[in-house]
Amino acid sequence: MSKLIIIQGPTASGKSSLSLEIAMKLGAPIISADSRQFYKELSIGTAKPSEKEQQMATHYFVDSHSIHDLTITSAEFMKLGRQKITQLFNEGNEYVVVTGGSGMFIDALIDGLHPSPSDASVRSDLNNEWKNKGIDILLEELKNKDLSTYDHIDVNNPMRILRALEVIRVSGKTLGEIRKQEKIKIDHPHLRFGIKWNRQDLYDRINTRVNEMINEGLLDEVKSLPLKENLLIQNTVGYKEWISYFENGMSFEDTVAMIQKNSRNYGKRQETWMKRYSDLILLSPYESRTMIDQLIKHL
Repeated sequence: MSKLIIIQGPTASGKSSLSLEIAMKLGAPIISADSRQFYKELSIGTAKPSEKEQQMATHYFVDSHSIHDLTITSAEFMKLGRQKITQLFNEGNEYVVVTGGSGMFIDALIDGLHPSPSDASVRSDLNNEWKNKGIDILLEELKNKDLSTYDHIDVNNPMRILRALEVIRVSGKTLGEIRKQEKIKIDHPHLRFGIKWNRQDLYDRINTRVNEMINEGLLDEVKSLPLKENLLIQNTVGYKEWISYFENGMSFEDTVAMIQKNSRNYGKRQETWMKRYSDLILLSPYESRTMIDQLIKHL
């Protein structure tokens, strides 16, 4: 029977290397569920699989979109990802590996979403309004149309605000009303794995990864991007911190330290997210058996 192998968890925990190893062993394709690796312009700061690694196993949803187009939502990923998974199983693949640190996107893919209306033209209009008029006028609209969401939303996250307004403008319904509708789970069995590091070891790995990104040329990559104009980049750890470097005179060393701090905080939030899964199988990097051996015994 065909089966999904899900490998998820905190940044720098070793998901990508383990996913590549199991994919090569099983001859399985990989679905990336990293919401930033979709974008071809974001490579170093997203720890994207190298060209060589992508040749070792077929990857989908890596370099599939551009930051200059509209961002891909979790609802769109659910639809496109499920279509691709069904196609891969129909082509005779026994396993498909799903990997990434974006828990919301993996949950959408596996567990489904409440039917959430979207419209590219409405999203484009909202994005232009945000750029030209600022976020305050959009917050006021959200307050008037959906006070409950307004009271709980992160006002420092424009993407959430724009998405809430997109739902309202398209459907006339609030997020609360939308969430009362039923979710539809994916129609394929799956096993879900995570990698359990001691907290300090994970933090050390994150700090090391950031240093490696710097050595690989992260600053030059950021210089080539429309940092001030792009909402997605401004909400991405590893990129958003450079705004203070360019605009406010933050030192290079302090900028790197801020990326490390924000990456550690992100990793901690990802660990917290993992606690919601009752089906999670934790693999240990401290055992004498390799993690791939630990994983295979569950297949």
